Amino acid sequence: MSNLSKYAQLVLWTLVAALFAVCCKGNTPEVQETESMAMQDVRLAPGDYISDSPDNIVEYFESLCSEHGAVVAVHSNDRDDSLQVWQAIRLLDDYAAGRRKYYPAEEVRRALDVLAFELGYWHSHGDYFKLDYADDQGDYEDTNYAEIFFFRFLEQAVRLSPQVDFVTDFHCADGTAGILNYHEWSPNPLYSFLVYPSDSGLRVRMIGEVGDTKIEKLFHLYDEDGREYYLCSNNGSFDDEDGFYAPSFRQYLLQPRADGIDEVASYTGSDFVDDYFEGTIVFNSKQLRWDCCTRNGDTFVRVEGSKSLILTLDGGNSCFSQE
Repeated sequence: MSNLSKYAQLVLWTLVAALFAVCCKGNTPEVQETESMAMQDVRLAPGDYISDSPDNIVEYFESLCSEHGAVVAVHSNDRDDSLQVWQAIRLLDDYAAGRRKYYPAEEVRRALDVLAFELGYWHSHGDYFKLDYADDQGDYEDTNYAEIFFFRFLEQAVRLSPQVDFVTDFHCADGTAGILNYHEWSPNPLYSFLVYPSDSGLRVRMIGEVGDTKIEKLFHLYDEDGREYYLCSNNGSFDDEDGFYAPSFRQYLLQPRADGIDEVASYTGSDFVDDYFEGTIVFNSKQLRWDCCTRNGDTFVRVEGSKSLILTLDGGNSCFSQE
């Protein structure tokens, strides 16, 4: 066979291989996952957005950027921080595919911190919707495209994490669920997330509103019928020594289900507290009540005549009430 014939065969096989790849591309997990994203509003916060389970995590985030305008926004002028984020994504992909034995906990937390740091800067400087970062790629008005990337990255980091501690700041007493908090460029709260177990692994849900909520305690509760709840709690602070926003009284009760978790009751005020109260609000986890107390040595004493807040556990009818 002549060299020309061999060359012609090589060209032919190359063309066939390329054609085969193009024909098969429409069935790849990456394209299917992009279609899945297209069916939802990618601006939604974790918990409202149904978390994706891509086969290829790197391609998933590339699609999120190219097709939905998401951006990796970091505060540093050099590229090291953004490269850290993409390196964490590659390591997550290696872990998910079995090419890496251990979950990249340090790299993931560093990437999350880098992304949240810049979002905190935007929020505290009034540039929360920094549209120029999107370079006109996005289709939405008043959209934080860096937040889209951060939210979806957090979901994948939590979904693949083998334990709660890797992706939270603290957990409830039995270690089944935990809380991850981020703040602005000040003690002011930015995000508060609940990481909780589901039938398909760990999941994450944002608690409260952006720039408003910081969860400081987490309680795992059961009612008399054995139904399960998580109470995300902040008893408020009346001590504002730093001159910044003191987190308000916030209580969120959530009830797990097989594939997620639902908020069944919340209390986001402190109208049961007198305006001039300067003591401490104390939660009794056995009686499920909050009382206005003053400290007497090592004990707290309820203020006589003050109101109490009571939590009643009753599935979807759970509620907070005053007495």
